[in-house]
Amino acid sequence: MAATEQSTKFTLTLDETERAELLILLEREVRETHVEARRTESPDYQDEVHHQETILHRLIDKLRQA
Repeated sequence: MAATEQSTKFTLTLDETERAELLILLEREVRETHVEARRTESPDYQDEVHHQETILHRLIDKLRQA
């Protein structure tokens, strides 16, 4: 049986300081995730890390649009 991913949307209200701090943390995590993906030798784990990196990039894009 294939696993399906359900999407639940919600609204999060942040002030400018919170938004900026969250953006810094996400950008730092993207850099660390990118390094981790390059260092791993396991193709399955590398795919998982790339998927996480993609999600982080989407979050950063949403925060930059705000």
